Amino acid sequence: MSASNIKDILGSRRRMVAAAAWMLVLVAALSAATYAWFSNSRYTNVTPVAHTVSDEGSDLQIGLSANGPWDTTATLAAADKTLYPISTADLSRFWRGTFQNAAGITTDYADCTARLDDYALSGTLYLKGSDSALNVYLYQGQMSVTNDPQLLAALRLGLVITTQSGTQTHIFTCDDLGNTSGATSRRTTAQDGVVVAPGASGWTYTADPARAISAYSMDGTGDTPAARAGATPICTLAANEVASVRYVVYMEGCDANCIDEAQARDVVLQLAFAAAKA
Repeated sequence: MSASNIKDILGSRRRMVAAAAWMLVLVAALSAATYAWFSNSRYTNVTPVAHTVSDEGSDLQIGLSANGPWDTTATLAAADKTLYPISTADLSRFWRGTFQNAAGITTDYADCTARLDDYALSGTLYLKGSDSALNVYLYQGQMSVTNDPQLLAALRLGLVITTQSGTQTHIFTCDDLGNTSGATSRRTTAQDGVVVAPGASGWTYTADPARAISAYSMDGTGDTPAARAGATPICTLAANEVASVRYVVYMEGCDANCIDEAQARDVVLQLAFAAAKA
């Protein structure tokens, strides 16, 4: 019995999507295997936005340049994107799966850092503090990425924040931004709860560093946020300081929810930040 070639179906409509699809392998009497590292053809057009809110007496502003102009809302660069599964431990090196066995377990990866824009949505925005030092948090009540539970469970939001005091790297799961109770899971890595990182022989597995958005967020849904007990700020700004925030939205290919059921689901990106006096 001859082997069947794989055909990837790719569309070119102006859209942005979180992608997933099938790969089929037929070898002798072996049945088809489902793959989590996939491509997809469907897109949707999205204009990502970001905005800020502040508690009484604070003034956190956002801009697309370190020199402003500043406001409380910014339209991020529109992107025609297809998101493909990748993996990272630190937002500095990214990996794509290159081979899966008949059981659907990924057994090899390649560095795709130089081609990150082919796999993920990324960009940079800037936050400006007020006349007093501010603690900056996420604002969960006004954030969104998708309404689909499967995709929501597979997505990650990465932030690399650079201030006068240094650089902080955050990787967040997106489960807190909706309901993921309907998501299904299937392991596609040799180990549970891992992501791909650089290793002595090229790559290795390391523990998934992603954390919950809720632990770094202020409470509320309107324009006046409230302190959330135990929440940790994503950064602290000195008086009138400007911080750069590099964001990366991607599908974590090692996540057990990053399977074909997540395919062709729309991403509607809205980032939100909140501030309180430090």
